[in-house]
Amino acid sequence: MQPELFKLFEEAIKKGASDLILKPGSPPVYRINRHLVVSEYESLAPQQMYNMLLPVLGAAQQENLHQNFKTASVFTLNRTITRIRCFIYKQRGGYAGTFRFVPNKVANIKSLNLPSSLENLASIRKGIFLVTGPVGNGKTLTLSALAQSINERLSRYIITIDKLIEVVYQPVKSVFTQIEVGKGINTYFEAVANALREDADVIILGDFNDKDMVEQALIAAETGHLVIASLEAAGSVSAIERIVSLFPIEKQDEIRAQLSQNLIGIFSQRLVPCIDYKKKASVAYELLFATPNIRNIIKERKYSLLSSSLLNTKENGCISFRESIEKLVNIENIDKDYLKDLLKEVEE
Repeated sequence: MQPELFKLFEEAIKKGASDLILKPGSPPVYRINRHLVVSEYESLAPQQMYNMLLPVLGAAQQENLHQNFKTASVFTLNRTITRIRCFIYKQRGGYAGTFRFVPNKVANIKSLNLPSSLENLASIRKGIFLVTGPVGNGKTLTLSALAQSINERLSRYIITIDKLIEVVYQPVKSVFTQIEVGKGINTYFEAVANALREDADVIILGDFNDKDMVEQALIAAETGHLVIASLEAAGSVSAIERIVSLFPIEKQDEIRAQLSQNLIGIFSQRLVPCIDYKKKASVAYELLFATPNIRNIIKERKYSLLSSSLLNTKENGCISFRESIEKLVNIENIDKDYLKDLLKEVEE
């Protein structure tokens, strides 16, 4: 007999949900195209939650949950349908869980409606490219699409490093090694350091918020590697300053200069929902490619000049959030109130 949890997984996938949220005292909730949609099921009782979640809890996860009150894992549902990232935790009223669905088929730049200029990244041999945005705005999919673009076009040795392996790549023209931090290696720092010894062409980092790892990534970029990394930040300026802030004040100017020299570009994105939750969300974005002028702006911390520089470098594929948002206004059924709030936020 199929566990109740797996039935909910299958129904969520059938509805096109990106996430499933389960908590006591509430019916199961789906996130579909950025909307929260409450299911027609009855509210979940606190006493049933642990038993419901048990099918995805191995011995190690159960021990972690009891000791640390939370556990995270990734597994494949029915072998080939989809991969599911699980986060199970204890909260007021009992156990709860959130589940993110990652299709086994790796999306590409075109299918995600991302700018075609991102495909040029595949031919770049060294430097750092950042993908930024708040949680739940598609950074993982964009990161995987960039990797797939390289995979489909060029022969490269690609090493991916993350806490949980959500996307599994199949080699086309490239060769992949996928490292899960915490399984076989203890830290991002060690994983990146090892990648430098393994003759990698491309290093893809699922997170970029550790000082030691940033230093290793800068070394990798300087020594002929292409580093593509994900970072939770609202836009280009906040991404740069978040990285710099990891370091002591006396070293921040040096890191800012080093980052400006090795930066290829920054892609910052937000998913903009339609009013109808059944319609796919659109992507609003800022795309910055590091021209000599932009490198100098970053080095000198003259961020007020960045907007005008983006306008003057359109031929390189650069685009500001404002320009991107203005292009979305005419899309049928798009949430214009969301767009207005987003425009206000990015221009503050």
